[in-house]
Amino acid sequence: MVASESWTRLVYAFQPARPVANAIRRLRETAVRSNSTKSLALAAGPSLGNLSGLGSLQDWGLELARDLSDFKAHLIPWEDIDTGALVSGPPGTGKTMFAQALARTCNIPIVSASAAQWQAAGYLNDLLKAMRGSFDEARSKGISLLFIDELDAVGSRSIHDSYQADYKRQVINGLLELLDGFDRRAGVVVIAATNHPENIDPALLRAGRLDRHFIIPLPDASTRQQIFAFHAGLPVPKGEEDHFSQSTIGMSGADIKQLVRDGRRRARRQGGKFDFRHIADVLRPLVALPAEHLRVSAFHEAGHAIVGIELGMELESISISDTVFSVGVVTLGGAVFLSPSFPMKTLSFYRDQITMYLGGLAAEILIFGEFTAAVASDPQSDLGLATGLATELEATLGLGRTLAIHTGSKADLPQLLARDPVLRIAVDEVLEKQLSIAKKILCSRYDALLAIADQLERKKAMSAADVKEALAKHPAARN
Repeated sequence: MVASESWTRLVYAFQPARPVANAIRRLRETAVRSNSTKSLALAAGPSLGNLSGLGSLQDWGLELARDLSDFKAHLIPWEDIDTGALVSGPPGTGKTMFAQALARTCNIPIVSASAAQWQAAGYLNDLLKAMRGSFDEARSKGISLLFIDELDAVGSRSIHDSYQADYKRQVINGLLELLDGFDRRAGVVVIAATNHPENIDPALLRAGRLDRHFIIPLPDASTRQQIFAFHAGLPVPKGEEDHFSQSTIGMSGADIKQLVRDGRRRARRQGGKFDFRHIADVLRPLVALPAEHLRVSAFHEAGHAIVGIELGMELESISISDTVFSVGVVTLGGAVFLSPSFPMKTLSFYRDQITMYLGGLAAEILIFGEFTAAVASDPQSDLGLATGLATELEATLGLGRTLAIHTGSKADLPQLLARDPVLRIAVDEVLEKQLSIAKKILCSRYDALLAIADQLERKKAMSAADVKEALAKHPAARN
């Protein structure tokens, strides 16, 4: 409560030489707090059929709409309906928009709350009261949708925090009581959203609660074009599709919506009718990649592809880009592998993954004598992913030097690696060993590496079939 107050109110409340308890009471008595629950009217907006990039989440929402229609017609009982789901994904990917579109599609009212708003209500009893109030508000509307944002703020009992353990336990138990059981929330569908699903207590995700988990990824090139067309009211012109796709890499749906707003603003300032020219003016500028960088990128991606295939992984494609952003994140290319449906997550499985991640660096070292480190510090870079996986292998999976494991949050691993010199040495040994294996693989397929890199440099993209054909034409060297 104190943290949410303004500095002016704190100065007047905490007077010199007066008990702190009196100041707390004064703040509580005079606080004018906004209700932690908001009942939103179904304003005009997209239905589920208008949204793109939701995948299985969209299918689930449409099925839910049919089930609710059948329930209203007394064709099925309430217990036959999925009444809870967790939606996660990066910021701006449309979690809130999905909940609103789902309510429109189902033609039911939506009640919005958030774990942060519940906590702002005050002490533990106030928080629990606010939480119950959100569910009561949803129940009072008959069949309705309760949208809970920032669910990770509730916390998880699996994340050790002795100072707040009892507080966290009571909050989670209170939410479990409200979620669980037919009598407690008949007629209420609960959709929870989070950017950090790893911080959600597992008990909240069990059957009958938020037992469906859907991940909304950042949109791909095709989806970004569809999102743009929805917000702009016009398609991306044929000749501008590649430019638009390259300039919007890494953008969320919210980013593209902002892009359209910027384009419309530019059209107003210029006094003209809005069209794609105004979007082109505000897109992130692209510059041509120097030839030497393009060649390094080609060998890098070819290295990933060859190492992955040699280790039995299923390659989908590799690509490089001859243009990059003039400012911001630089994306030079990528190798896409298909994930196995039922992987055997053994020590060999994880070591092979690390080796594949290091295949690009190994190719650069083999051809140029050193590797580029422009984004090596990025956790999502090849070296960042390899280091993270090697840390998990040694610290949390029981597949390293010891069976003893760290049971804290995965987010704690970078700090654990920085503080524990023994762990850092073990991780370094794993990386060095797997890098050596990647180098040996590429040395044995040296001719294929040259051929694939040359073809990729010319064509900018290769399918798995193209890569395998090159490997067949250039068999492995005999030792």
